[in-house]
Amino acid sequence: MLTPLGAGASASRRRRWPRVLAVLLVLGLLAGAAYGAWWWFGNRADEDATPNTAPSKVCTTPTAKPPRNLPAPAEVTVAVGNGTDLPGLAVQTADALAVRGFVVTSIGNADKPVKQGVAQVRYIKTDIASAVVVASYVPGAELAEVSRTPDVALWLGPQFDGLVKTSEADTGAVELPALEPVCTKNTKITKKKR
Repeated sequence: MLTPLGAGASASRRRRWPRVLAVLLVLGLLAGAAYGAWWWFGNRADEDATPNTAPSKVCTTPTAKPPRNLPAPAEVTVAVGNGTDLPGLAVQTADALAVRGFVVTSIGNADKPVKQGVAQVRYIKTDIASAVVVASYVPGAELAEVSRTPDVALWLGPQFDGLVKTSEADTGAVELPALEPVCTKNTKITKKKR
């Protein structure tokens, strides 16, 4: 039987399209899988090259150590300040300190009120040993390092109840102020295990 010219060709083309589409679909899937594998391996290589923890600061707080050589009360000069509204408290305390051997250099009101606590023993860094000796006579007193003061200053607070006897003064019981943290940069690079 004779077919019109070109009629057989279009029928064979119609049968080829499903094959061509199937080949194109398979090629597209293979290209997508290849791109996905390339992307995954590329990012994985980047992860292996970077540390799993970024460099950070490591801070440690050193333990405050009590001074080795503590002076005798007669070697310590103290300025007494009343940080409360109670009249005469600084004079009474200064007299009690003098009886215990301290050298009292001034008596008056504290520069600012002490709103809570027993007392503040204010000192400059080089006078820490003298401050510890004064604080041992005032249990519960807080040590406060300041930038300048001519003598160790004892500022009396609202819970101040007097000095202890010399036999009861315990320098080991004085709570030293917390030291500033020391921070160093952590530059250790750790790689992820495969």
